[in-house]
Amino acid sequence: MEGFHCQVGNAELLADIEAKKAKREEELAKKKQEAKNKVKQDRLEQQRQSQEMHQQKEAERRKKRAEQVLMSQLESLRKLLLKADILLQTLDARDPLYCRCPELEAWVREKGKRLIYVLTKVDLILPQQAADWIQVLGPLAPVACVQVEAGGEGVTQLVQMLGVDPDAAKPDQVGILGYEGTGKKSLLKAIRRQVPGSTRWLLESVGRLRPADDPEGEAAATAMLHMAMRGLLVRGRASEGVSAEPLEVVRHLLNRAGVPAVMRRYRLPTFEGAEGFVQVWAKTYNIKTKKGKAPGVESAAQLFLQQLATAPCCSCLAPAQLQDAQPSLWATHSSRPSMEAVMKTQLDLLRSRDGSSSSAVKGLSMPSHGLGPGVALKELMEDDGESDDDAMENEGFEEGEEEELMEGDEEEDFEDDAMEDD
Repeated sequence: MEGFHCQVGNAELLADIEAKKAKREEELAKKKQEAKNKVKQDRLEQQRQSQEMHQQKEAERRKKRAEQVLMSQLESLRKLLLKADILLQTLDARDPLYCRCPELEAWVREKGKRLIYVLTKVDLILPQQAADWIQVLGPLAPVACVQVEAGGEGVTQLVQMLGVDPDAAKPDQVGILGYEGTGKKSLLKAIRRQVPGSTRWLLESVGRLRPADDPEGEAAATAMLHMAMRGLLVRGRASEGVSAEPLEVVRHLLNRAGVPAVMRRYRLPTFEGAEGFVQVWAKTYNIKTKKGKAPGVESAAQLFLQQLATAPCCSCLAPAQLQDAQPSLWATHSSRPSMEAVMKTQLDLLRSRDGSSSSAVKGLSMPSHGLGPGVALKELMEDDGESDDDAMENEGFEEGEEEELMEGDEEEDFEDDAMEDD
């Protein structure tokens, strides 16, 4: 019996030893796992901190670079204005009036420069609309219509209007300038292609007109709608510092274009207000978030504005007459009769065309809404020192470089939570 009790005692002792051993091994394994987790967490934290530092440095670098681009473009514009005898102001044909710069035109009058309006991207509107713009703007200044992206039509007529003698000892210098995205670089390249031989009279750099102040209220909605119809919001950004609620911009569009016209353009049923419009539009065109849900009204409005420039696009109609009673810019043009003859040729050609087969027939049209945003040209031109010829040779950065810097390499994605706002 004593032997039995002894065996039982030994078994319990062994079991207790094994249990303690297992517990020690479990605690050891737990400590090892905790140590591994800590190492992993420390590594992730280091990676996070390193990534944050990199992002901060990259943001600072991009900010500094953007400031350099801005200063370079302003200086390039200043020197172009000083050096050019003839200025070609590019006006996007979808909204030419808002592409006019009142400060530039006032400066041209003051300095006795010659200015020509160049309607670009004319292929995106009806021929009749382009003809109307020639007729409305023509009494104010020479006007030429070009289709650089669609075969270069009109470039030859523009060169004829310039009347530059390339063989002259000192030919008149021609500079191209305009607001963002109005086709300045494309026009520059098209003229170079069209003109045989040297184009030493054509300044190498283009001038970018930048709004002096960020618009607010209705002016911000007007500016953002203008950019949307010209395809400048395709990456979901408010360009040139413009900040307006997308739904307010849509409301502004409905007021200007009219609800019946919008319903016909997008083939929509009846809706109530801007909120109702974007909800019906999103439902009709099956707009969904990544989670397969209907977007909120603000996100739907933003998505609608991003596609506003797709064919058939939106455009502004020429008014019966200009409301701004400004003096004519024709006074400095000595060859007015020949320029008007070229304009009449273009006008007659546009009037004779049948635009019924154009996609623009189905596009949305609305009344024009004032001139473009103010530009601080007076302040810029106060420093009117001598122009440096070398600085005009591709000085600084090519047009569009700043946009690339500011936009990033990839298109902006909308977060699902943001798209489901009310």
